Amino acid sequence: MKKKILIIISVVVGILLIAGGTLAYFNFRPPTEEQVRRYEQTMSEGEILFEAREYSEAVKKYNQAARIINKDGRAYSRIVDIYLLKNDFETALEVAQKAQDYATVAQVSLIYANIAERYFEVEDFYNARMNYEIASSLNDNPKVNFGLAKAYVYDGEIDLAKKLLAKEYDSENVDKAKLLYSYILGLEDTKKAKDFVSNYKPNNKDMSSYFDEYSSTLDSLEEDELFNSAKVARVYVNNNYPTLAIKLLEPKEEEIAQYVDALYYLGKAYLDTKQYDKAVSTLQKSASLIGYESDKYWMLARAYYKKDDLVNSISYYDMAVGYAGDGLSRELVEEYLNILLDSNQINKTQEVYTDIVKTMNSSWLYLIGLETYYKAEGSAKFDYYLNKLANMEMNDNQEKEYLFWKIRGSLEGSRMENVEEELGRLLVLDRFNPRYYWMKGVYSLSLSDTQEAKDSFELALEYDLDGDVTKEVEKLLAPLQ
Repeated sequence: MKKKILIIISVVVGILLIAGGTLAYFNFRPPTEEQVRRYEQTMSEGEILFEAREYSEAVKKYNQAARIINKDGRAYSRIVDIYLLKNDFETALEVAQKAQDYATVAQVSLIYANIAERYFEVEDFYNARMNYEIASSLNDNPKVNFGLAKAYVYDGEIDLAKKLLAKEYDSENVDKAKLLYSYILGLEDTKKAKDFVSNYKPNNKDMSSYFDEYSSTLDSLEEDELFNSAKVARVYVNNNYPTLAIKLLEPKEEEIAQYVDALYYLGKAYLDTKQYDKAVSTLQKSASLIGYESDKYWMLARAYYKKDDLVNSISYYDMAVGYAGDGLSRELVEEYLNILLDSNQINKTQEVYTDIVKTMNSSWLYLIGLETYYKAEGSAKFDYYLNKLANMEMNDNQEKEYLFWKIRGSLEGSRMENVEEELGRLLVLDRFNPRYYWMKGVYSLSLSDTQEAKDSFELALEYDLDGDVTKEVEKLLAPLQ
């Protein structure tokens, strides 16, 4: 009986070894010349589609390439790039996990680094760090090391960041790494930071301005330590390293109670790191001091809005606009009015807009007026601002926005005589504009051409990377499917 069991075990082991050897052969054998040729051809076709922003078709091509040669990470990387463009992190991560089964660790590491960097761009610092750590566990390379160092800085783990920044960097990342290292030096010893920056020559001309700004700030420091701290913190905050400003200023919070500069930058740093209660508390202290009037109220308005306190937020936005005077910025106006529109406070939106437009005459402000008064049905002011804009000089982006609202207003009012011509002008300005395809679809529906409308709506969704039109277009597309 034992002999029979041993024979069976031997046969099973033999079969497994043969199967394993066969699998290993097919899995690890180099691709044939024909496979390489087909792979490169398919990747090239995918690249053409990618450049044409035909993302759905490009994904199909890259998937086809991955089936031809599954061990080359380029196809997976390009698929991930497309899903990141569309902010579809879930699918991007699924593709990255699939790539781990086939591509080299170096290639997969860079895929995770790209995902992490996109998380940074949308200010999801937790997932940014997590994906950089996955990338680092797979392979040590300059892009990953700098990204992870940046993540450590955002989490206040400065010593860990310094260790990574001490590593060797390639030409693409060395300037960014050295700049961040010099910022960290400024936390500890401004003289050392000054010497380091003075002796470092950036490889990339685009980075020179960052080093020049920091060098100029360090050269301007005086004997007043609190004054110096505020000046250095300003550099950190303005260059997207708010945690460094917090590290510098937070221990001196009682001492800077009468320094509006320091309180403002500490409050803004708290806001940028999503510590909204601390941001409100610190910026409230600065409110009683002279200086940064419009900016500090603007940051308070943002902080309250993030805390879901719309009443206080609106109050401080009003103060920010009021104190801005002639220096009122487009960013502030758009941010405030969009919050009011999103909160369905149409009357308040129009009240604020009316006060602002009395003192300013600009195309960007009138473009905001189009959106403001479009939602007010039957408002003559929508047509009034269209007419004002018709006689004003606009850049291409402003003209695209103007044409969109003009076409939308015409379609809404069934004024079709010039729509086709205006659609043509909009297409010439930007053939990848999702708003064009949205309006083209609506126009086609008015002509009862449902197939053309369906095709246009699908292109609108394809090109809508920022989600500006997706919700509206999906409603129109659903009955046509």
